[in-house]
Amino acid sequence: MEKITQTEWAREIGVSKQYVCYLVKKGIVELEDGLIDREQANRAIETIRDPSQPLRRKNYSESGEKLSTMLLKTRIKNEMERGKLLEAKAKAEIGELIAVEEVRNEAFNVARVVRNNLLNIPNRVSALLASLSDTEKIHKTLTEEITNSLQELSNTKFQI
Repeated sequence: MEKITQTEWAREIGVSKQYVCYLVKKGIVELEDGLIDREQANRAIETIRDPSQPLRRKNYSESGEKLSTMLLKTRIKNEMERGKLLEAKAKAEIGELIAVEEVRNEAFNVARVVRNNLLNIPNRVSALLASLSDTEKIHKTLTEEITNSLQELSNTKFQI
């Protein structure tokens, strides 16, 4: 015969303390020294229970409630991450997203073309500049060549 308080028994069977007090007042559950005999109370509940209704037992303890809250939060986070992943996969399939490695390779290739084009300017204009002695003409020629080179690059369609 294990005796427990009304609050503990209410928590065990998943009802309010007020309902336990109601059962005590009606004489369905008996108190001995202010405590409930667990076995007698459970038998009494079984006799008055409506079999068409599901059992309402919830064996919660304080740590159990914290655990279930933590579990719920973890599940919510997992579902959010799963949703983000599915959204990213869908966007990748329709072409809205591309892989980081593809972007890096393409950026490297574009930068290499720009660098090569700029480094090629001296080869194209060195003979012309050697014949010029006026600094203004040299400056103008270099500026035109750089502008033409950059304009040519801006008109080029890169595969992205």
